[in-house]
Amino acid sequence: MNVINPTNILLPMKTTYTSLCLIAGLFCITVFSNSCAKADTSTGVPKEEQVVGEWVINRVQLRLYQNGVFIRDTIIKSTPKPKNFVRFEANGGFEYKLNSTISDLGTYEFGSASTLVTNSSPKAYSWTMITLTDVLFTVVSKGADPAFPGYFVERYQTFTR
Repeated sequence: MNVINPTNILLPMKTTYTSLCLIAGLFCITVFSNSCAKADTSTGVPKEEQVVGEWVINRVQLRLYQNGVFIRDTIIKSTPKPKNFVRFEANGGFEYKLNSTISDLGTYEFGSASTLVTNSSPKAYSWTMITLTDVLFTVVSKGADPAFPGYFVERYQTFTR
């Protein structure tokens, strides 16, 4: 199809349409890449200092496996009573509260470069750290879980400030 312009010259519409799409596409890429980029909030602070404080338990995701085969991926519903949090104190104190009125209390320590282990009651935690910034802390624990007998469970947790 051709378009007639005011000077009565036939112009191919495909070239005009292609050029406009190309310009619009470049504009969209520029806008989305700049607006979706996450600022680097990590600091030079050692992890031992960076974890200290209270973190809100934002999400707990489970990946269930049976006999090495992935079975299910689910997110645990958050029902704070009154809030879900994990607290790391500078002196090594630890408190964890998820969907319960009672906290798990104890101590924590760092193992190898990326592990964090708690000695708490009634439940102990052994986490491998995935991300640690000023505002985001993600961990994973792997192994058997009494709530899911016969399954190998990967439990991903996201903490935020």
